[in-house]
Amino acid sequence: MSIVQPGAFDRAQPDAAPPRSLDASLAQGTSAGHDFTGVLIDKATPARAVDLADAAHYLCLLHGRYPGLIDYAATRTADPYVGKWLAQACEAFVGERALLTRLTVAAGPITSTPGQDRCTPAIINLRGALNALSQSDRQGCAIGAAFALVLDWIGIRDVLDVIATRTGLAVRQSTLPSAADTRQLAAELSTDRMIGRAIGFGASQMLQQHRHFWDMLEERAELRRAQDGI
Repeated sequence: MSIVQPGAFDRAQPDAAPPRSLDASLAQGTSAGHDFTGVLIDKATPARAVDLADAAHYLCLLHGRYPGLIDYAATRTADPYVGKWLAQACEAFVGERALLTRLTVAAGPITSTPGQDRCTPAIINLRGALNALSQSDRQGCAIGAAFALVLDWIGIRDVLDVIATRTGLAVRQSTLPSAADTRQLAAELSTDRMIGRAIGFGASQMLQQHRHFWDMLEERAELRRAQDGI
C-alpha cells in the first residue's frame, strides 16, 4: 500500500498531476467502482460479517475523528459562497462520524488477520496524509479534496447502509451536499484554470488514498479466506 507522505502535496508543481479537473479525477476510480466495495454490497452473495466489521472499524479509524478532511478544508477559504457549501458539508459529516461510531460497535470486533500489526499504523498514516492534503496552501487543493470526499461518500454510504441493515441499525439519509451542487460549484471555481487544476489534483490525491484503503481491506479479506480454507 503506497501512502502519499504529508507535505508532498505542497511541493507538487501545477502540472504534476495528470487529472486537470474534478471529473477527470473521478474518472480514475472511486470507491463505488472498486471491486471490494462491490463484494461488500452484493445482494446476491451477501458479504461475510467479518469483512463488514473490518470495513466499519477501519472507516471509523480513517474518517471517524474530528477534525477531519472537510473541517480542515473549511479553514482554507474566505469565500462566503464556498463557505456555505463547506458549512453544510461539515455539519452533515458530524452525522456521518456518529454513524461510523455506531456501526463499528454494532458490527463487533475485527478478526485477527496476518499482518494485523501493520494495518492500523498504515491507516493512521493514510489519515495523516488526507489531513495534510486538506491543509494545503495551494489554492483549490483542499476544496478539491473535500469535493472528492463528498462525491466518493456516495459509494461509501452504500457500504455503510449494508452494514446497518445487517446489524439492525436504523440510519438517516445523508445530508451531505448533493452531487449536482458539488459538481456545479467545482465547475464555477474551475473557470480559473489554475484553481481548476488544483481542484483536480486535490481530488485525485484524496481518491487515490481511498483506493489504497479498499485495496488493503480486500487483501485482508483474501488472507482471512485463505486462513479459513475458503
